Amino acid sequence: MLRILLAIMLSAVAGEASAGCNKELLNVEGWSARPMAESRVEVSMYLKSAAPKPIRIIEALVYFRDALDGDIGALPVERDAHIPAGGSYSRLMKPAPAHLDRLLKLRKQDVQTHVCVFAVLYEDGTKETF
Repeated sequence: MLRILLAIMLSAVAGEASAGCNKELLNVEGWSARPMAESRVEVSMYLKSAAPKPIRIIEALVYFRDALDGDIGALPVERDAHIPAGGSYSRLMKPAPAHLDRLLKLRKQDVQTHVCVFAVLYEDGTKETF
């Protein structure tokens, strides 16, 4: 299961440059990482919606990059997340993929984040694809 998730994330990261996405709909307000047993990491993400309507289904990834624009990794936003218009959303990845252990080593100010929203279904049934 973890291999499938990792393959999906890697293909999404590789496709980010060629695929359109909205980088304004959700914003990272904060994140944290803490070590777990067996060299694993737990990552919490806190996002704020700038959507004009409540979100019912979303396809989005949160990207982590270092200060030299090197890729650290990406985590998905839960597809069935219900996010109120202007509201907040939090997600705990326990355990997160192994490559995100760099978040434990880097200073927080040396990590840049952004959210790439590929598609959204609003509560009123309207869809947007980016």
